[in-house]
Amino acid sequence: MHLLPRGASAAALSFRFHLGGYAIACSAMVDSLRQFMVWKMSPEKVRAFPIDRQLFLVREVAAKLDNLHGETAVSFWKAKAAELLDLVVGSGRDRVAAGDEVRRFFLAVQRELSAGLATEPAPVLSA
Repeated sequence: MHLLPRGASAAALSFRFHLGGYAIACSAMVDSLRQFMVWKMSPEKVRAFPIDRQLFLVREVAAKLDNLHGETAVSFWKAKAAELLDLVVGSGRDRVAAGDEVRRFFLAVQRELSAGLATEPAPVLSA
């Protein structure tokens, strides 16, 4: 007596059982990975990337400050510093640590401004 469906071979049936088992194993692995990521990404474990290391932001603020002068530059910087302080405090840092981070950002902007001035070609003076 033949127990396999018509046209099915033992190898094909075996493959279906393996494929089903593989799908179950993959599903279990995905569930485990999801649980691990939820645990790993819990708020007490997440740390924001320091703003003084965000090169695009540092360069953007430096470029803006490079084109501003006097009271306009001071007003822009004060507004940007207040905005960044709120951003860092909102990410979970206390105000003292956030203030230190904003000061490091300001130093990074100043370094960027200095580096930009150093790379500009100096005018050639002729006698």
